[in-house]
Amino acid sequence: MKKLFVILPLVLVLCFVSGCLQTDRVAEEPAVDIAAETDAIREAFAENHKAGPAKDADLFVSIMTADVYSPGLGGKEAIREWYANWFSKGNYWDNGIIEKIEISRSGDMAYTACKWELFNEEGSRGNTTGVIVWKKQADGTWRQVAS
Repeated sequence: MKKLFVILPLVLVLCFVSGCLQTDRVAEEPAVDIAAETDAIREAFAENHKAGPAKDADLFVSIMTADVYSPGLGGKEAIREWYANWFSKGNYWDNGIIEKIEISRSGDMAYTACKWELFNEEGSRGNTTGVIVWKKQADGTWRQVAS
C-alpha cells in the first residue's frame, strides 16, 4: 500500500508534465504542391497578359474575381472601363514577366511581382512593375483579387 502512495503521485506528476508539453492541436494544413500551383499561377498570368497586345479590357478582367480591387480605380467594372479607355488611345502592354511568386502556406493565396513593357502607337514608352494578388478558387483556378 505504501508503494501505491509513492507511485500514484509520480504517475500524476508524469501525466501533468506530459499534458503541459503537448502543443495545441491544430488541424494539419493540406500539403501544397508548390510547383503545380506556381505553374497554375503562371498560366493565369499568361492568360491575363494576352489582353495587353489584344487591347482587350474584357479579356483583362476575365481573370479577376468579382470583388477584385485596384487602388485608384476601384472594382471590376471601373477597372474594365479604365483599361478600355486606355486601350482605345493606342496604349497596350507586352513582354510581361513574373519576377517572383510567393504562395501562402495554405496554398489558397499568392502574389506575383511582375514587370511589363508599355507601348503606344509610336512604340515603346518604357517599363512598369506591379504586384498582383491571386486567390485560388473552389474549382482550383487562380484569379486576380488585387493589384
